[in-house]
Amino acid sequence: MSTETAPLTPTEADGLLASTILTDEGRQDPYPAYARLRAGGGRWVSDFGSMGLAGYQDCIEVLRHPKFGRPEPDMDLPEGLGGRDRRTGENEVTMLFLNPPDHTRIRGLVSRAFTPRRVEELRPQIAALLDPVLDGLADSGRGDVMTELAIPFPVAVISELLGVPREGNEHIRPLVHAITAFIDPAADDETLDRAAVAGLELFEYFSTLIDEKRARPDDRLLSALIEVEEAGERLSFDELLGNTLLLYAAGFETTSNLIGNGLRLLLKHPDQMDRLRADRSLLPSAMWEILRADSPVQLNNRVALEEVELFGRTFTRGSSFIVLQGSGNHDEALYADAESFDVGRFAGPDVPPPLSFGWGAHHCLGAHLARAEGEIAFGSLLDRFTRIELDLDALDGDAPRYRPSFTLRGLEALPVQVG
Repeated sequence: MSTETAPLTPTEADGLLASTILTDEGRQDPYPAYARLRAGGGRWVSDFGSMGLAGYQDCIEVLRHPKFGRPEPDMDLPEGLGGRDRRTGENEVTMLFLNPPDHTRIRGLVSRAFTPRRVEELRPQIAALLDPVLDGLADSGRGDVMTELAIPFPVAVISELLGVPREGNEHIRPLVHAITAFIDPAADDETLDRAAVAGLELFEYFSTLIDEKRARPDDRLLSALIEVEEAGERLSFDELLGNTLLLYAAGFETTSNLIGNGLRLLLKHPDQMDRLRADRSLLPSAMWEILRADSPVQLNNRVALEEVELFGRTFTRGSSFIVLQGSGNHDEALYADAESFDVGRFAGPDVPPPLSFGWGAHHCLGAHLARAEGEIAFGSLLDRFTRIELDLDALDGDAPRYRPSFTLRGLEALPVQVG
């Protein structure tokens, strides 16, 4: 048996995962390690107590199972790879870290703004927000896609949707980047401390904004949520504040990485860019393929909320699972020639969707919006420019690098020349 397909011991699997999450080499390209984890069994109980899952079917089974959810304060959980205890606190208020019934209650308040029908109605407005962003790139003929397109465009969209001012708030974008460390197992103590400081600044900003919206409400989502909270129904102030920040951060972090990772893939595979340029009906399929091939979200965690039978064994309440969504998206058992990039892969029937938006109760609320923004961004780029290529001078011979995080995968910069 080849060493590439031999079963891995739990210690070997732990070491491979740790080297992927905690080293720069692993974070820059985790996919070979994922392939080895899948070939080595794809499922193991780690030496620190969690079960690791690398295959698509195992990942989706846990993500969609109603008896799995987010950690709760009374659970005695393993410390994990990051080396710091980051369990849920008693006063957690954001949807991201809650289980039903609180999760269901809060999600129900905001979900109407993100339905497929509502997103389709917003497409003309979304496209209009992109035009001035592309103007700057067109005028200069070159620029960093991340700073000039991938970040400002989704920021403009979520700001318009929520009612966050689009001018004068540039200082909050790096703060949002900083707080994503709370969901990153690669984050060290110093990074987490910076995230805590950033969180306090963001709470202050959005607290002030909520006060302003109370005094002068508009027709945006934040004002609508304030009305519900002030009517004495279901949102406390802390819930309103925490979930407004969550919606804002999630509204551009994932989409920014979808755009950056996607253009990087198209630049690496010019035949696929040409194919998409010739047939725009492939845009929806291309968004799914980008999400599959280089997912903006690589990892999720779940715990058993009660005793549950799964994988032929019994798990007690608090049993924890490392769900490697990025690995499941490359599972050869689900996707033929999984390491190839094919913008038409999802154009046909019966191709399972990637795991990038999660599944079940915590399926990404903004999934439809992110895909629509991606379709609009790439369609407009191909309409506007007949030539899009890497700016090799700006890269100085290096390849584009990914940010030093693992859970959220996105580029530091992507310099291009256009014409």
